[in-house]
Amino acid sequence: MIAKVALPVPKIGPFDYEIPEGMQLGVGHRVKVKLGKRTLWGIVVALREKPEHRGSLQPVLDDGGLVVPYWELPLFEELSRRYFVSLGMALERSLPRTARVRARRFALGVPLREAQEFLEELKVRAPAQARALQRALAGPVEERMLRAETGISPSAVRALVRKGLLRPESLPFSFPLREAPKRVRLTTDQEKALEAVISGLGHGRKYLLFGPPAAGKTEVYLRAARFALERGWDVLFLEPEVSLLPQLWTRVQNALSSAEVSPRLYFGEMPPGERWRTWGDILRGKTRVAVGTRSAAFLPFGRLGLFILDEEHEPAYKQEEMAPHYHAREVGEFRAAAEGAGLLLGSATPSVESYFRAEQGEYELLELSERVAGEAPEVRAVPLGSEEAITEFLREAMERHLSAGGQILLFLNRIGFFTGAACRDCGAVLRCGLCEVALVFHLAEKGFRCHACGHSYPETKCSRCGGQKFRLFGMGTERVEYEAKRLFPRARVARLDAETAPRRAEILQALAEGTVDVLVGTQMVGKGLDFPRITLVGVINADGLLSAPDFRAGERTFQLLLAAAGRAGRGERRGEVVVQTNNPDHYAIAYALRGNYRALYDAELSFRRELLYPPFGKLVKLLFEGKKAEERAGRYAKALSKEGLEVLGPARLLPLRGVQRYQILVRGDEEVLERLRAAIPEVPTNTKVDPNPMWIG
Repeated sequence: MIAKVALPVPKIGPFDYEIPEGMQLGVGHRVKVKLGKRTLWGIVVALREKPEHRGSLQPVLDDGGLVVPYWELPLFEELSRRYFVSLGMALERSLPRTARVRARRFALGVPLREAQEFLEELKVRAPAQARALQRALAGPVEERMLRAETGISPSAVRALVRKGLLRPESLPFSFPLREAPKRVRLTTDQEKALEAVISGLGHGRKYLLFGPPAAGKTEVYLRAARFALERGWDVLFLEPEVSLLPQLWTRVQNALSSAEVSPRLYFGEMPPGERWRTWGDILRGKTRVAVGTRSAAFLPFGRLGLFILDEEHEPAYKQEEMAPHYHAREVGEFRAAAEGAGLLLGSATPSVESYFRAEQGEYELLELSERVAGEAPEVRAVPLGSEEAITEFLREAMERHLSAGGQILLFLNRIGFFTGAACRDCGAVLRCGLCEVALVFHLAEKGFRCHACGHSYPETKCSRCGGQKFRLFGMGTERVEYEAKRLFPRARVARLDAETAPRRAEILQALAEGTVDVLVGTQMVGKGLDFPRITLVGVINADGLLSAPDFRAGERTFQLLLAAAGRAGRGERRGEVVVQTNNPDHYAIAYALRGNYRALYDAELSFRRELLYPPFGKLVKLLFEGKKAEERAGRYAKALSKEGLEVLGPARLLPLRGVQRYQILVRGDEEVLERLRAAIPEVPTNTKVDPNPMWIG
């Protein structure tokens, strides 16, 4: 027998290999083979009686077992074709690597005194759980030893984790927020949405759930998921960022965990062994519910019934770093068509393209018209200060809310202390020598850093004149945190951004427990989170969001502002939102202040229709990198123009880590990708093709 093996090499493959006698291989197995002088691991994508090529064949050296089910291979073949990357590379970059699973250890999820109080209750109501908790009081313990010493079942351990009394140490976050399961009565809109979703399970139908912040979208997700599980289907929940996982994870555990169902996590920051454990358990049918980020879209469920994409408009669902440049939404659409899963997209601010598709009937539009938690916050726009991060109006609002016992969220989508520096002698802006990006000053490091390549500059001088004195300007989250602590020395202030993300669990837990009064953060705190004590949201600089060189800048500004505003007033007290801006009349900001999505949508459509931008046209980005990037970009721009394609560019991008970059955009109709494929059958080295770029420039 012959195995066709897809290997992680560009452009070519799959390759034929001979299966040694006695080796039981199947499609989807990971195998070790020789390619020239290299030894590689690849995926078996087909079995044949005879080879396609003449000559002697190399044997398969080792069988690593089943990794991907046969029914998912067409998905990877489509991604390979669509994104101009070999099938082997598509598989290599989407599947987890086989890794040794470390023994899982459990520790207390609450302070010792609180655990002792719960222990007395459990001794009466749940003796098995009490024995496990009693053992955990002595210190972290491996699951196998915990069960052996106490004689308890896995369900007792899961129950303690669900209650927040135990937490698995192997996860990169623990979020022992104990939200008591709520009995929620659905609104009429929620009931209609739920009925529509459950009626389409198993039929591959696609839905867009649209409603304002706090309209109860999560409750619809959970009810639909419970219905699917009761009828034997598997369920997948996706969030765009890790910071949104803990709260959804807690609610999924509360709503869906049982002796038969144990939800699992899957995302990039997990230890490789944990990722492989989750993947393997799903592959073997031992896990029926998972919560994760973008990479979880490929989890190999055998009976996927519901694929839920929360905050569907978020750019983080797009794989930007490397090919294939897939979007989790398109993976969900493929799996809906191939596996019959229902695809449920949810957002208070859907992407313009998704809402347009709903209007065209490609998605079924489900609308939630009213909030179910709290009332809409009062929103005000105030002028930006010239230098101050927190204006007098926002400071007075913070005083009122802190005095009343409320919590405050301050949102700014820039990290660092000062976001720029100019030479006092010649005025030149201080830039990275590798990327030409303006350097950012970090107070904790007392130095500058490039946010493109990460290179630090503890000692700096002007590249133009050699000067060593600089005028610092701009503001980032470090500066806002500093100002908040200076203005309110008694307030407990925390910061959550890319710098402090490793401590996200600790910070979010403190916010949930009320031991943080003011949280400063970037977009990771400006969306999706639900903390009823937050009564004031301050947007430090709304104008900075508009400066991106991208036709979606207005749309993204609106989405971030509305998401940040949606964090206020989810409890009993009405919330307040203060937006600092010098452009209150810009359509994106004006409509965000009024919470008017449809007005924003109409404004976006009007200019996109004229310019043939999505959803009225297709854009394909070709990114050329390396020493001859400019020459190659120019050559391909001319060649594609001669083929009758509309080409925008070439345009120079700032270099990244010293590597030169140029891009061209090809604009056209639905057939533009196939026309491009005919013109460029094979993509040249150091060139990336993205048929649906989320960022231009």
